Amino acid sequence: MVTKVIKGFKREIRPCILKVMPYCVMSYYFMEVLYSLVNGHLVGRERAIVMDVTDVFGYIYTCFDVLLTIVAIFLILATRKEASGVTLLLIGRVIHRLFFSIWTVFFYFLFNDSLDVGSLLMLMAAKIKLRDEKEWSHTERSKYQLLLLGGRLCLCSLFIMWMDENVETMFSIVSMVLLLFISVGFHCKLSAYLTVVALLYHDVFSNHWSMLWGWNDRLLSMQYFSLLFCKIGGVLMLSELGGGKWSIDGFRNRNGEKWDKKGNYRIVKGQAPA
Repeated sequence: MVTKVIKGFKREIRPCILKVMPYCVMSYYFMEVLYSLVNGHLVGRERAIVMDVTDVFGYIYTCFDVLLTIVAIFLILATRKEASGVTLLLIGRVIHRLFFSIWTVFFYFLFNDSLDVGSLLMLMAAKIKLRDEKEWSHTERSKYQLLLLGGRLCLCSLFIMWMDENVETMFSIVSMVLLLFISVGFHCKLSAYLTVVALLYHDVFSNHWSMLWGWNDRLLSMQYFSLLFCKIGGVLMLSELGGGKWSIDGFRNRNGEKWDKKGNYRIVKGQAPA
């Protein structure tokens, strides 16, 4: 009885996760837009100083960035053209990095952006998964598997950043184990749930909590909270979608299906004709 209830609950909650988590991922980009709109004068001027140009150019770039992100959010959440929306976000991110990156910490930005890309790829995979699989073309099936592979590997950058922070030894070991399991797709769903727990511990319950609460600007704190939701959203979508075809879990599932087919064939073959 309890098992049936749990299975029924999983069947009900799984579509909800795939439907809700894309909004969690996009909340980060929405908060970026909101922050730029509320503090447009300050943001534009800061960007102009960094680029060593006049303030007008900084304001123009800020308006361009806001419009690009708004269009991308609309395409991702309100249409079936999520690939175009993600492409726009990536274009905006590349332009931003070219203008404002501190090249001495290039690898930090690289891994940080890889994490964002991983969440976006999982979002695209979730949007495809919610469609009727009967409508999938061969190209979409291959695309879906590639998205799972790319999203899974990009999300692994989270563990690399953790290990680079010189955190507690135990947490470093956990990060290394999760990195190994998720990168190869071994018990991917369980590893994803454990990653959410580790993420909450790292960002909320450890010394890093000041990145969420320690700002005088409440809007900036909300932006960092939305970044946390973005990470959690990407990992939870991984927990529901799994590692995909190109993972150890996928290989084991294919082998299991082959053995089931062979077993059924032997049963049918061994039955005496009526």
